[in-house]
Amino acid sequence: MYGLFGQVCLYIGLAVCAMLKPAGLTTNNGISYYGTFRETFPLYAFALLGATYFTTRILAELPVNERIVRTALQIYIPLVILLAFTPYTAGAWVDYVHTGSGSALFSLQLLLSIYLVQRLRYIWWAVLLIVIECTAGILSAIYLAPTHGFLLQTEIIFQIAFGILLTMSLQRLQDAANVQ
Repeated sequence: MYGLFGQVCLYIGLAVCAMLKPAGLTTNNGISYYGTFRETFPLYAFALLGATYFTTRILAELPVNERIVRTALQIYIPLVILLAFTPYTAGAWVDYVHTGSGSALFSLQLLLSIYLVQRLRYIWWAVLLIVIECTAGILSAIYLAPTHGFLLQTEIIFQIAFGILLTMSLQRLQDAANVQ
């Protein structure tokens, strides 16, 4: 359930950001665009930090035998916090930190997704979600460089697929742990 709450924080915060600064939908600067403006930063921070807060709640309820998932989520939290507080417009060094954190986060999410799909024995919905995630991840990488494109949209599709996969997988793993 906490995974769902984290997703709600993320997307409500980003939706309000997009209403305040609709130019972010076409600037090709991704989700991070909203972390660079005084008007949208509080909502951007709420979106990202809300997701990390609920991730800490997930960790508290995660079965002890889920070491790989636990480790991945423990790495996830500081990466998201780092993204929230390193606006890419604050200089070259901060941009490198931000971009590195974002790349590490997307890679970690993809690796965790692969692990979860394997743990779920390649159930059809998990495979479908990881295909969506991979496709959106490739498109996000393509849209990193051009000035025009769909970076924000592909990042959001990636995050939606990851969020659904994580939330549904954790529920299944929790249910399996409760049965034993």
